[in-house]
Order: sequence, then C-alpha cells, then structure tokens
Amino acid sequence: MRFRISINRYMPGEKLGIGDRRWGRYSGSFYPEMHSAKSLLDEVEQGHAFSALQGGCQREHCGQWCCPERKGDLGHCGRPKGYRANRHWTEAQHIGLDFDNGDTRSSLDYLLNVPLIAQHASFAYTTLSHTPECPKARVVFVTSVPFTDADYYRRAKRAVMAALPWGDAAVHDPSRFLYGTDPKHGTTRYLGGQLPLTAITDLIEQNRGHLDDEQNRRHLPWITASHVLGRTPAERYVNTALQQEVAWLASRVEGTGERHQGLLLAALKLASLKRSEWLPAQVRGNIDPLGLLLPAVQRNGYVEKYGEEAARRTIADGVAYASPRPEPGSWDSRPVKHSWSGGQWVKGVSV
Repeated sequence: MRFRISINRYMPGEKLGIGDRRWGRYSGSFYPEMHSAKSLLDEVEQGHAFSALQGGCQREHCGQWCCPERKGDLGHCGRPKGYRANRHWTEAQHIGLDFDNGDTRSSLDYLLNVPLIAQHASFAYTTLSHTPECPKARVVFVTSVPFTDADYYRRAKRAVMAALPWGDAAVHDPSRFLYGTDPKHGTTRYLGGQLPLTAITDLIEQNRGHLDDEQNRRHLPWITASHVLGRTPAERYVNTALQQEVAWLASRVEGTGERHQGLLLAALKLASLKRSEWLPAQVRGNIDPLGLLLPAVQRNGYVEKYGEEAARRTIADGVAYASPRPEPGSWDSRPVKHSWSGGQWVKGVSV
C-alpha cells in the first residue's frame, strides 16, 4: 500500500535547535510524495524528516501567496503552499510516537515486544539523540486509511498514545514532523504492520473510558466557602468547580505525566459543565475552558516545554471528548440565602 506524505531532505541527519535561523527554510522544505512503509523507512535511514501531507492555507486566495491587499480579510497565514503548518495540513496516513524517557522502555528491544507495536506498527528506529546509555526511539504506524479531518486525526493519535502512556505527550499536533535517524549510527526495524481503522476506533473509545476513570480518581483541592463566589447554588457550584480544576492543574509537576493528562481532563470537565442543561444558560455561558486553563499550564511549566499551541490543542481535544454532566442527585437550584449567626455568615437557601 502506498500513501501520500511530505518528505524533507534538507539537512539530513541533523536537528535544529531553538532559535535556529534555518527554521523558515526547513519548514518550507517538506515536499509531497507517494511512499510505502518500506520506502518511507528508506528515507528515514538517510536521515530525512517527514510530516503529514502539507497543502496550502485553508483560507488562501491563490496557489502560492495570498494577495497582500486581501490578506487580512481572508485570514491567510502568510506562508507559501507546502510550508509545514497546521493550517496547511491536508491529510495523514501515519501516526508516529516518540519514546524518549531514556530508560529501558524507550529501547527498541522493549518496544518491539509491546503487543500493540508488535501487531500493528510499520517500523521503528532510534532517534538522533539516542545513545546506548540513554535510549530513545520512535515507532511509526501506517493506518489502513488516510485521515482527512485534523480533529479526528489528533484524537486518533492521542488514543494510540493512551495505550502507550510512557511516550512523549506532544505528538498530537497534526503537522508535527519527525526527524529521521542518524544515517551512520542509527538502528531501524521494519515490521510491516498496519493499524486498521477498526483498531483506532476501539482505542478512541477505550481512551474515553480511561479519561472517565482518571477523572473519577482525582483528588481535587478543597475550596473554602469564603472563597466561593455566587448568589445562587448554580453560580456557587460552577465557581467551586472552576477553582478546583484550575488549582489542581496548576499544581501538577513535570515528570509525572500529570500536566498533559491533567490539562485534557480539566478541559473535559469544564466543557461537560458548559453542556449541562440543568444549569442556567447564563451560568454555563461564563465557563471558558481555554481562558481558565491556559494560565494554569503557564504556571506549571507545560507551556514553556510544549508551547502554547500544543496547550490550546490539548484543551480543544478535551472539549471534544466532553458530554453533559449528569445532574447531582441532591441538586437544589433554589437561590442561596445567607444569614448572620454566631459571629459568622451561615449559608442556607431561600424558601
């Protein structure tokens, strides 16, 4: 089976650093080609990078550059056709996962014995930063059909990673590119497997259940009554939930895997509240997952490591998984009434 993919032959076997002036040329050097899993591995062995198929800006006016006088109206990204950017993403038929823990779980020997990889991966190889003392590897799955919807593609990538949770959490970016291996010292393994759409669908559903389980296991911080805002039970209920999610997420630390998974869960939780029709529309309308959670992951260092765009997309994925939250069995929607007793305010409900 052959599929469309973008190949980059500029600077084979080299890795660009942050702030490198060659990034513009590098991102503009991905060219569409037809490949099989084996021929793609041949490119990887030569140190060539690859990415999902890159077209033109989805709101472009012309084939190459948007007319300057219409650029603002059309929302063009200002990059030429074929430039690697999420707005240029056209389709993808591969899912690549990084394993860079630097321990045994990131070695080829270990990974090739993981059932999902052994049964369905197309090939695997050591990355440019791999050393025998600090193993790092990449596994590539070729899917049975191409993805033409970026949101579904991100969800599929995230679901596969959920089944292999010790890998890099930032792989869900649709236009993420993957470097090839070291042409002189890299090691590759061709497996020839394929990841069918039915298996992807099953993994997406399993990931949804996994998220539900993780959500129920979290221990959210206690918010004292004096810090809860709102005059009605609905307002106070929502305000408590918002404060809990933000405080919990901001306290996650690097190295535990909780920052990424926690951001996804918090976005799912807030989006489920926003869709709960048992809450007044005005109260639900004030729930803004992006505006609330982005500052939290700026505080815990997630944005510094993975970038704001990755954080925004993780929030969007969490929102996509959400369904309306069931109404609590003890829910009382009557307005809150406070009275002064014993030197303090006592909460009650109006009758």
